[in-house]
Amino acid sequence: MNAIHAPKQPDDHELLRALAGGDMQALAAIYDAYCAPVYHLLLVWLGEKEQAEDTLVEVFLALVERGRRVTSIRDLRAYLLKVAQNKAARVQVRRRAEDNANNPATLPAVAESPLDRKLDAMAVQDALVQLPAEQAEVVVLKIWHEMTFAEIGEVVDISLNTAASRYRYGLEKLRQILGETNDDE
Repeated sequence: MNAIHAPKQPDDHELLRALAGGDMQALAAIYDAYCAPVYHLLLVWLGEKEQAEDTLVEVFLALVERGRRVTSIRDLRAYLLKVAQNKAARVQVRRRAEDNANNPATLPAVAESPLDRKLDAMAVQDALVQLPAEQAEVVVLKIWHEMTFAEIGEVVDISLNTAASRYRYGLEKLRQILGETNDDE
């Protein structure tokens, strides 16, 4: 029996080799595969849709600017998330300088309409923004990106145990936040 097989999808290393050769369709394939997870993390880290979108462009531009050196990337997902983290950190430093460090919040609240607050997804987003940034990033990487604690540790430069404890504390705080009513807001 002949089975009909779908054409093999190129893996990340094939796409990086094609990108190194100037193939912009490879960049499009990489963008399609990774833009959603990178954008989601940027939104968590930065808390502002427009800033996350601008920074997302910078992340993929950084990939293109590597030129032929893109072939040395071993784990494309980890690389893109690390670049996103670095660029988000720079944005946060600029914000703090602009705000004169008068705002103790690590992440600004996401502006939402009253209707948006009723959506479960927005409730989770709002809860994530209320977590310390270190816990929010680990929770997002673990749950939405299904990374191991070892992979998370590599992306955010922490030990496996630190990643696991931040995850545990982050989940505990999320349960508290999502279990509370926000009548005082």
